[in-house]
Amino acid sequence: MFITFEGIDGSGKSTQIERTAAWLRERGWDVLVSREPGGSRLGEAIRSILLDPQWKEMCGKAEFFLYSASRAQLVEEIVRPHLSRRRAVVILDRYDDSSTAYQGGGRELGIETVESVNRFATGALVPDVTFVLDLDWNTACARRARSGEPADRLEQNAHDFFERVRAAYHELCLRHSGRMILLDASRPPEDVFAKIVEALRARM
Repeated sequence: MFITFEGIDGSGKSTQIERTAAWLRERGWDVLVSREPGGSRLGEAIRSILLDPQWKEMCGKAEFFLYSASRAQLVEEIVRPHLSRRRAVVILDRYDDSSTAYQGGGRELGIETVESVNRFATGALVPDVTFVLDLDWNTACARRARSGEPADRLEQNAHDFFERVRAAYHELCLRHSGRMILLDASRPPEDVFAKIVEALRARM
């Protein structure tokens, strides 16, 4: 099973990924957790460029192709080999839907254009289920502020950028309703996790 989590930073992805991985391991699944961008040695090097505020002049197309390069390496080196194992589950913190939302929607490169390149970069590897943790920008900012961590290059974008990203996620959930599940991330974490477990049980 291939599971991905999506949503803007501050939506609670890390918490839900940790809980989901533990729940699956308790049931005997061989779970690998990784992230995008990153996961591989090359991917982590690309991640450091993408999130570094010094590259604020990076254009949307360059940003997208860097994400795609990291993603292609992760799929070939990490994801596909693990999925070939018995009772294997891969959980990713972000995957190609992130590029569709952030670069296709936020950078206005176009959802269809980005999805076409995504298919090439991943060899058309599609998740079995994608959980989109939906949260408004102001609440997400407040959560990030409480963490005390400085904003990275992506987080320094203006409010309207994140509104376009959120709208793109909503559109993707309509387009791919068979695998993408929109969750209200403003709810208590226990409520969100209960919805995740419900969806996973149905697919098992």
